[in-house]
Amino acid sequence: MNKLKEFEAKLPKEIDAFLVCSGINRRYFTNFSSTAGALLITKKKSYLFLDFRYIEMAQKSVKDVDLVFFSEFYEDFNNFLEEKGIKKLAIETEHTSIKKYEEYKEKIKNVEFVCDENLDREVLSFRSKKTEEEINKIKLSQEVTDAAFSHILEFIAQGRTEKEVAFEIESFILKNAEANSFSAIVVSGKNSSLPHGRPSSKKLEKGDLVTMDFGAVLYGYCSDMTRTVCVGTPSSFQKELYSTVLNAQEVGLKTIKEGLICKDVDAKVREYFKQFNYVEEFGHGLGHGVGLEIHEDPYLNKVCDIKLEKNMVVTVEPGLYLKDKMGIRIEDMVVVKEDGILNLTKSSKEFICV
Repeated sequence: MNKLKEFEAKLPKEIDAFLVCSGINRRYFTNFSSTAGALLITKKKSYLFLDFRYIEMAQKSVKDVDLVFFSEFYEDFNNFLEEKGIKKLAIETEHTSIKKYEEYKEKIKNVEFVCDENLDREVLSFRSKKTEEEINKIKLSQEVTDAAFSHILEFIAQGRTEKEVAFEIESFILKNAEANSFSAIVVSGKNSSLPHGRPSSKKLEKGDLVTMDFGAVLYGYCSDMTRTVCVGTPSSFQKELYSTVLNAQEVGLKTIKEGLICKDVDAKVREYFKQFNYVEEFGHGLGHGVGLEIHEDPYLNKVCDIKLEKNMVVTVEPGLYLKDKMGIRIEDMVVVKEDGILNLTKSSKEFICV
């Protein structure tokens, strides 16, 4: 059974149809990307509404959904709803602004609108559990990201700026994938204490730690990894801090398996850090889901109650950040399995000196 058929079967009795407005969720259900359009899911069939710019392309590639051409959306959509006898219409709330919702209410006639957050959560739940095809796409995306790390190790040198390193990473990824998952994070020296610091004109200096967080998009799916290296010879304290972060990540990787609650995995890593009196120095969540978006359910953090299920894809990225001194983060991307994980990240986690 395909994704749409499964979702159609989950529509509650009290509604006639569910309108998917966001481009990311339309792509998830139809495997077709467009900047405009709408997906109408009913209990028996689903309909993808597209305009002149996309209809011909969709006719050549879209399966499992009926295509509906529109020239003026609201007029054509109203006529369609009337023809199909749709009276109760649910709209996804996760990606719909108040302004857009008010516009729908004003221009879509003769229907009762329903905001059902359970349907939104159901969409996110569907997306969090990856198919084998999705996992393979993410794996291929990560292969590009691993290759980017190997490439950048040959580029990094004293005197290069953070911006130059970030540009080199992003350029490599653009040559080998569809896009960067996000703007590459490259921070060095004191700047490495900033978890999401922006690359600056600071030059890499001898003894600097350099944290690099980046990813690729391939076949629509994202990848994500972080590595920290040292320019020149690291100090004994830097080696110790790196070992602490690496061991913490290993705790997380060994803890993850199907059936565990996300916040409990996060808690295990925090317990490890507490042994070394590092509490405030690890201020972000342990990880997050990855798929069509770089951050999506589930989240490995202090509050997420989601239960890990087979074939969820999550990052494991503990870090320690010593204000105005240094920071270290190590991140892998893994697939949840019944009794553990499949690690998609192949880059070395040795403390590399360049």
